[in-house]
Parts: sequence; structure tokens; C-alpha cells
Amino acid sequence: MSVRLKTYPYGPLGSNMYAVFSDTAFIIVDPSVSPSRVDTELELKAIFITHGHFDHFAALNEWIVMYPSVPVYVHDDDALCIGSSADNLSRDFGMSYEVAYAPKSLDEVKGKYILDSLVFDYYHTPGHSKGSCCLSLTDNDHKFLFTGDMLFAGSIGRTDFPGSSVSDMRSSIDLLKGIEVAYEVYPGHGPATILQREINTNPFFY
Repeated sequence: MSVRLKTYPYGPLGSNMYAVFSDTAFIIVDPSVSPSRVDTELELKAIFITHGHFDHFAALNEWIVMYPSVPVYVHDDDALCIGSSADNLSRDFGMSYEVAYAPKSLDEVKGKYILDSLVFDYYHTPGHSKGSCCLSLTDNDHKFLFTGDMLFAGSIGRTDFPGSSVSDMRSSIDLLKGIEVAYEVYPGHGPATILQREINTNPFFY
């Protein structure tokens, strides 16, 4: 199986949507970009959302219209954000983005094969939001970690939003510091990095 990962930046707030492709299918992480920008000839297996802030699912409505039977997964603590402009912060940015959709729990697919040989797992890493998670896709050859707005290259997510917590972020950093998997990190904003590099050099990890 060949695997390729592609990054799709979302304009105004610079968030990243990711697509992971196998030979026959693909999955989406943080559906902020229209399906029209993606090679959608393959079968879409699932959509994942790292946390419930609107810039990380700004095109969700387009995706569920095009793929009404494809499941969308988010952590239970951020599930209500999908339908609430107050909770997903779009109202604070002068918008009112709400999707009338009930996402599925990440627990439903934890430890399962989600794309050929790639197994899905997640780390609950609150701090930026209550349901913020780092999502992993792994097999013998690939170690992908999608960190949303918890971890960036050289930085971490903000903790001054409603639902944020400095103490929770500290605990989440400690959790990541204890991970020994050689993950490639794909954050919600900015360039990719390596988990061990962040553990060793990120100033917020000291």
C-alpha cells in the first residue's frame, strides 16, 4: 500500500486541512477546505476533527452534503461546538457558522483500522479546548500525529479562549513529553514538525 499525505491551507485563519490517501481511499482531518479542491475520485472513509473551533471544520457542511453517509468523528467534549457559533468561536469572529449535524465519538474508532493498514488512535489533550485531541494514524511505515491547535512547530495553542485552560495545557504537554513514538507532527496551523524535536526544543515544553 502506498500512502501519501497532502496539506490544504484554509485562507483567512491559516488552518490546515489534511488528506491521507491510500491506493483506493482517503480520510480527511479538519475539513476546513471545500471538497472541490481535493481529488475525490477515491472512496472517502471518514472525517476527523481535532477540536471544535470553527476554522477547523469551516467546510464541514459541504463535505457532509457531498458524502452524507461518511462518518464524522470528534471528541465528546467538543461535539456540541459543531452546532454552536458561541462554542465554536465563529461568533467572536463576526460570523455565525453552525452545522446541524451530530458527530460520532472518537472512541468508536479508537484502535481500529481506518485506512487499509493504518490504525487510528488519539490522545485527549485539552487546554486549547476541552475536547482538543491529537489524532494518530500509524502502521509499520507511517507515524502521523495531527495535533490541531494543541501543538505547533515551536509553539502551542492559545489558552485564553472560553473552554481553554492553562493547567490542562500543561498536563497535555506532559502527556506528549512521555510519548516515545517517532511521530511526524501535522499541526492545525503552520509547518509540519517532528514530535521528538518539539519535546527537545519547543520552549513551552520546558
